[in-house]
Amino acid sequence: MQTRQSNPNLRSLTGLRFVAMLPVFLTHAAFEGVFSDAKVSWGFLDAMGSTGYMAVSFFFVLSGFVITWSYRPTDTARKFWRRRFFRVFPNHVVTYALALGLIASVGLSVGVLPSVTQLFLVQSWVPDPAFTDTGNSVSWSLAVDVVFYALFPVLLTLVNKIKPNRLWYWVGGSVIGVAVIPTIALAALPSTPQMPLGGVSVSQYWFTYFFPLFRLLECVLGMLMARIVLTGKWIRLRVLPAAVLVVIAYYLAQQVPYLYRLSAVTVLPVALLTAAAAVADSEGRGTPFGSKVMVWFGELSFAFYLLHNLVLKYGHLLLGHTEEEGELVGHTWGVPEGVALIAAAFAVSLLLAWLLHNGVEKQAMRRWSRRKPAPAAEVTSGFYVKDGAI
Repeated sequence: MQTRQSNPNLRSLTGLRFVAMLPVFLTHAAFEGVFSDAKVSWGFLDAMGSTGYMAVSFFFVLSGFVITWSYRPTDTARKFWRRRFFRVFPNHVVTYALALGLIASVGLSVGVLPSVTQLFLVQSWVPDPAFTDTGNSVSWSLAVDVVFYALFPVLLTLVNKIKPNRLWYWVGGSVIGVAVIPTIALAALPSTPQMPLGGVSVSQYWFTYFFPLFRLLECVLGMLMARIVLTGKWIRLRVLPAAVLVVIAYYLAQQVPYLYRLSAVTVLPVALLTAAAAVADSEGRGTPFGSKVMVWFGELSFAFYLLHNLVLKYGHLLLGHTEEEGELVGHTWGVPEGVALIAAAFAVSLLLAWLLHNGVEKQAMRRWSRRKPAPAAEVTSGFYVKDGAI
């Protein structure tokens, strides 16, 4: 085991969490179609491109990196699973209940089976939008996280057996694995029925984007990058050039077929940026992402992620809607009003995230995630470094 008893606090990665949340929020806002002018709505959606997808890939890589970085040598699988449970499920259950209440408030309903699978975070295993695009739809990614947490003790043992001078080869293999998945989906799965966007089928999209075992590769990539840093095999890439690589990769991703945009082209630069920011913090150089303001936003990012789409979607419907072809469609407005509504949704999401983070998330972690109360010094700003939570 290469992890030290206490590794430096990764403030920059905390701040980067909220930077990554912004394109996710804006992409979901674009899908709401709040603008009366169709050209504006489509222009907004086109401008967001695949930024939301890249951000989700970053969160999976980040999860693998931080948990590996902060895992204690004296830890056990049972202790780890206990902490992860109380890190994830209290927030999830609260937002799940809120989603059901909002759904009822606009006169909609959720199927019993999709509702149950979402409660227990197994919905991403089902190749049907009725399971992933319902209730609090963003919780699909938690279904991936749950699989990663369940397998992490075994994965960590395997990753720690890799010789340091071979870690980069395994990074290359993981990246190739992520890139091959869309090829398998396009070659092996039916091309119909098609998604509304992207020109791919529902099953091809699910196989590439939602299927937990394949998204697990990005978590493992994060684990490998953490070990590279911890074992002194980092290539000394700084944050700025790493960020430039992310921008270049994103541009290139827009030139390839849809499924390859989801993570295949951008996953390696994202992983390099994650490691570069961690190295900057561990060497005391820091980055603008580690400022007090950015860390504060980053600490709210998990709660914000679980809440923002509920505010956008059901807030939009509660402001007025019509029924078109059996679906509820929210009212639309001019550009100034639409921008103001999106800004208001952001502010409301942030306020609710602050309440959820302080009233549920932190309380659950403090009261139940450990058998004995941890010293105050063990809880750091942004990451619970001693328990591996992010």
